[in-house]
Amino acid sequence: MKFLLFTITLAFFTFSLKSQDLSSGLKVGDMSPSLVVNTSESSIQSFTFPFNNKIILVHFWSSSTSKSVKDFYKYSLIYKKYSTEAFKSGDGFDMILVALQSDKTAWQKDIEKYNLKAVNNGICLKGYSDFYIKNFKLTQTPTTLLVDEFGKIIAINPDVTTIIDYLDDRRDFVNDGKPVTKISGSILVGNESTAPLANEKVYLINDKKDTVQTTTTNENGKFTLSDPNMSGLTINVHKNEKIKEDDNVLLANEKGMVVSAFTKGDTEFEYRLLDVELSFLKAIGETEVKLKSFIKDLYFSENLYEDGGYALSAKSKTKLDALLVKLKGYPKANLEIISHSDSRGESEANKTLSLKRSTSVANYFMSKGLAKGRLKAIGKGEEEPLNGCVDGVKCSEEEYRINRRTEFKFYQSE
Repeated sequence: MKFLLFTITLAFFTFSLKSQDLSSGLKVGDMSPSLVVNTSESSIQSFTFPFNNKIILVHFWSSSTSKSVKDFYKYSLIYKKYSTEAFKSGDGFDMILVALQSDKTAWQKDIEKYNLKAVNNGICLKGYSDFYIKNFKLTQTPTTLLVDEFGKIIAINPDVTTIIDYLDDRRDFVNDGKPVTKISGSILVGNESTAPLANEKVYLINDKKDTVQTTTTNENGKFTLSDPNMSGLTINVHKNEKIKEDDNVLLANEKGMVVSAFTKGDTEFEYRLLDVELSFLKAIGETEVKLKSFIKDLYFSENLYEDGGYALSAKSKTKLDALLVKLKGYPKANLEIISHSDSRGESEANKTLSLKRSTSVANYFMSKGLAKGRLKAIGKGEEEPLNGCVDGVKCSEEEYRINRRTEFKFYQSE
């Protein structure tokens, strides 16, 4: 049996956000007003900021304004990626999309079309005249606000790249930096319905407008491209008779999920690859990575329990949920949960308490569907201190705290 123990050090740095053209009378630094919206279930939902101690993206839009929905495929991917991850402060990320229009049918069709049913969706039928919308002092749609976990507006109309950079900076674990080098997907064309773009050239273009690779879609519109670093490159498809003037050109992954729409140019359709989308486009054959790479992607706080006991805190469950997503994605990975105590109190009682703490984590994972056979709870008590704070030695609270920890050891059977 092969064991790997990870230790991660996070580098903290200041991240600065710049707002683009202001379309709200509110300013960066203002507290976000409250919202009350109609939902798709014909009920009413209210949002008061700070909202659930989370970073929130609030997007005001309208089906009749094409600019409103241009980033919706990307918003769907951002939500899928970041809503299950843990952050350095706050309890996660969420998204609220508010349609300002009277046409509920068009609103519901767009939610379905752009894979946004999992997001908080609301509609204000009176538009700008709505009582709560007036508090946002909007002058146009779309308007986007990024709100921190304290309810403060930190950006107005940030672009997609800025949103991703901010969320990456705030995440509670670091990526191993390994670039995606191979992507696979399919190209679809159409309006109300889509069909594969079969037997057509696909070009991979760099920033200098040089073609770095060319391939051809098969009869199902599928293709594969590779490069040492795909991020920032552009995929181009030339205009031709198979693509009608009002057709959309869409990029889907191997599972058929639409990742993005191509942008229409004078002679071609183009799509610029973003980091947040690359993980969804990674070729299925490339998703099985070494366990070591999987471990490098994780960072955890050691303060998982409430009031010196063994009940998991709400914040720790958010962190454990991020680990759970990873574990479910790597079925060969098993986990040992090893808890330690400080030296105060009776040694046997400390060992019992540490075992209960590890068991709490294991039980939480099992309650979320992880198989019992993949988990092992271990209590070490005060047996393995990280410093000299042993029985008979008086230490500071910080020195005691260092020894109170839960370690995660990942392994796979040979």
